[in-house]
Amino acid sequence: MEKEKPLIVLEAHYNKRNHSRCELYPDRLELFTESTGGLLPIYENKARTIPLRDIRRTVISNGGMGFMGFLSHHPNAIHFITRPDQRPLDDLFRDAAFKSASYIDEGVQQFCAKTNAELTEKLAVATRIRDYIEQYNAADPSS
Repeated sequence: MEKEKPLIVLEAHYNKRNHSRCELYPDRLELFTESTGGLLPIYENKARTIPLRDIRRTVISNGGMGFMGFLSHHPNAIHFITRPDQRPLDDLFRDAAFKSASYIDEGVQQFCAKTNAELTEKLAVATRIRDYIEQYNAADPSS
């Protein structure tokens, strides 16, 4: 049996040993983080599946490239909000206790763009993901 192929994929490479991936399927979203080691692992090796009907809102945050990303007003990421009490994206990223390893638990997929052109491309992919989820949930009477 052939493995199901995702409709849209958004990948981010934090560095050469840490990467994350967001795969959109017709009825679900799959998030993955992986670290292949090193002295300071950023991510944990985790996977999370989110049914599209559980996503209440999708927020794309774009602060531009800024000074190495540190002075951006907003982080560059897409956030899948699944419950009413989930903290806003800006609150999560400004919380010093919120570590990169927890992104997957909060439904956050970073962009980790290295150039403005790459950021523009990742924003377009994130917009396609958001639009698909919104259309899916608008057509699903159970959501």
